[in-house]
Amino acid sequence: MMDAMRDVMRYVERRLAGVRLAYRASLSALSKGAAVQLAQGDALAGEVMQGAEVFQQFGFTSAPPAGTQAIVLPLGGSTAHSVIIATENGAYRVDVAGGEACIYNMYGDKVHLKQERIDVETKTLHIKASEQVIFETPSIAMQGTGGGDAAATMTGSLHITGGITSDADIVAGGVSLEHHTHPGDSGGVTGEAI
Repeated sequence: MMDAMRDVMRYVERRLAGVRLAYRASLSALSKGAAVQLAQGDALAGEVMQGAEVFQQFGFTSAPPAGTQAIVLPLGGSTAHSVIIATENGAYRVDVAGGEACIYNMYGDKVHLKQERIDVETKTLHIKASEQVIFETPSIAMQGTGGGDAAATMTGSLHITGGITSDADIVAGGVSLEHHTHPGDSGGVTGEAI
């Protein structure tokens, strides 16, 4: 009975010896032309990983830069049928607190979801909507970098249903609201607005 058990164990060990387990790799190149990205990289003991499919969650895609660490799963235990199921690059990773999430890239751009707040950092934020952008909030504030002055430019028409309050002069069509004059009734010129 013991001999039969040893034979079974040896058989299982021989079969498992040919099965590749999940392993780590460092990505060196990425092909973005196919329906699924294909990655190349360096695996254990100098082994080169070729054409591993990079699987990502639906609705989210990224192109991990060279040097990114990956967890590779050889389907059916075969290295030739490997898929990458997770990637991480500590050089660009953003620290987050418990319960937070962050979408980021290697250029410093990020969308950081915090408790009751979302921070967006980038050089240029481009929002494109084919019909409308709606802000549903009791207040909108805008300030310059470091809390200083900010400037806004708009191309097109502006319709406001409420009043406009300004702490400075308003100029429309080159005419100052505070410093304009009118021709007077008796041929002279009125003084500036008070």
